[in-house]
Amino acid sequence: MVVSSPSVGKRRRLPGLVVRPGSIKRARGEAGLSLAQVASGEVSRTAVHLAETGKTRPTLPTIKLIAARTGKPLEYFLESLGVVGLPGQAERPDLDKLREFAVAEKFTELLQAAKQAKSEAEEPLDRAWAQFYLAEAQIRLANPHPALVELEEARSAFDAAGDQWMVVECTDWISAALHLLEDRSALPVAESNLAACRRLQPANRALEARILGRLGSIHVAQHQWSKAVDCYSQAVEAAGELRDLSRLGKMYSDLGGAYEHLGDLMRARVYSQKAITIHELLNDLLSVARAENNLGLVLIRQGDLEQAREHLDRSLRICEESGVEVGKSYVLLSLAELELNGNDPDRARLRLLQARDVSERNNEQANLGKAHELLGRLAESLGDRAMADREFVHAISIAERAGL
Repeated sequence: MVVSSPSVGKRRRLPGLVVRPGSIKRARGEAGLSLAQVASGEVSRTAVHLAETGKTRPTLPTIKLIAARTGKPLEYFLESLGVVGLPGQAERPDLDKLREFAVAEKFTELLQAAKQAKSEAEEPLDRAWAQFYLAEAQIRLANPHPALVELEEARSAFDAAGDQWMVVECTDWISAALHLLEDRSALPVAESNLAACRRLQPANRALEARILGRLGSIHVAQHQWSKAVDCYSQAVEAAGELRDLSRLGKMYSDLGGAYEHLGDLMRARVYSQKAITIHELLNDLLSVARAENNLGLVLIRQGDLEQAREHLDRSLRICEESGVEVGKSYVLLSLAELELNGNDPDRARLRLLQARDVSERNNEQANLGKAHELLGRLAESLGDRAMADREFVHAISIAERAGL
């Protein structure tokens, strides 16, 4: 049987999609983009305007472009299943609620709502979306272990559905969880994911900027300060005029840490203070705690121990009031360093023992090794060379086993 092909000169127009009223304008407003910036030369400003106002139904390529430019998933815009190749895009009020909690950074509420949505999900993609938001909440609440399981399952479901944008999103959060666990595989996972992100068509610059920021954070943790600064510079360039205060605050916080280790204390102090201001504006207390810790370390290097104590005490107080365990050891180590610089060996030892115990409970090998190193320095300063030798040997052994 012979099937005739349509003439080359007459291309069939793709079917239009039913878009949720107001979703395009809302997404564009949240991203801080003009019509021209969303169109980005690939479609006309008029096409975006007509789709935004509901006067026309955008085609799949157009809505993919809008999603990529605004950093929203496709299902944020789509009203129904009406397009082949987009399974699971039915209206989901519960997912709207999850997204609102995530955008507002209400992670405790997001955790509970996502758990409920997961338990009620009947379709594979409904479950995958619930798992994605559940994992985000777990990671942002410093509980990365269960998040990895959720993300692996969600990523497989999105991959089966052909949604490569969400595959990359899931992988980004997987690298975030591995980074939080001080797993050395976080770096190659993030690097591979950056390459996958750059292959997406249409490109998603907001997602690319986020992955670059993630790489910057990992380089900071691995003491690759120049690489960290380079990644953050690329992230700012990739983000362009997309406004993501939360991401910007985290990049400022990590830039402060990178410049502190590079010896540029003035720039480190400026970036740390900027990070605190942004995170306080967003009421993101856990990020405030991290930025306060960075600023405290800068102040120790500058010899301002009194101000350093104020910032480090606040960082520790936020961790304790929030019930955060993962990452708390960083603050305890900073406080120990403060006491060592202030010639208070008893308080320094107390903080180091606390840091050691917290690091052991959470398998934070780098911080555990650092705690033993500082215990060795403390023993040396007190003339106990045998104890110093034991602590240093222990610290080296931990570093070698962890590949640090």
